[in-house]
Amino acid sequence: RRYDYLYVDVGGGSTEISLISGGVLQSSRSYDIGTVRLLEGRVKEESVASLRNDMRELGAGHPGLRIIGSGGNINKLYRLAAAGCKNGMELPVSELSVINGVLKSMSSEERVRVFRMRPDRADVIIPAAEIFLNIAERVHADSICVPTIGITDGIAHALYIRYLNDRED
Repeated sequence: RRYDYLYVDVGGGSTEISLISGGVLQSSRSYDIGTVRLLEGRVKEESVASLRNDMRELGAGHPGLRIIGSGGNINKLYRLAAAGCKNGMELPVSELSVINGVLKSMSSEERVRVFRMRPDRADVIIPAAEIFLNIAERVHADSICVPTIGITDGIAHALYIRYLNDRED
C-alpha cells in the first residue's frame, strides 16, 4: 500500500510542511508559526487560519495521511514518550497529548530538573507539541513518525544503499 506523508519541521520562527505522495514532493509551504514566535505572542491570526485551512484540505484530500516529524522538539517528546512507544519510531498522538499535559502542568524550571532539558528546550517544547497536535488533529493522523537518526546519518545511509544497488547492476 502506498502512503502519503506530511513532513512537518517545527522551528523557532516557522513551521515547514511538505506533502510527499508516491515518494514525490507534491507541495511545500512555510508558515510563520514557530515555537519562539508563539511564546512571544508574535503569531498572526491569519497565519494560524491559513495553516488550519490548509491542513483540513490536505486531510480531506489524502485520507490516511501520515506525519513525519522533524526537529529537536519532536525528538525530545518522542524520547519522553518512549516507554509508551512500543512500535518503532511511531509516537501516538494520544501519547503526545498526555506528555504535553504533563509538561504544561510544570514550570520551565521543573521541566529542566525533572526531564533534564536544556532551559531553551524547556521553554519551547510545549508550543512545539501543540503545533504537532493541531496539525495531527486537522489531518486526522493518529501517530507521528519520528526518525531518530539525524540528517547526516540519513544521507550517509541513502548513499550506502545507492552504492549497494549500483554494485548489483
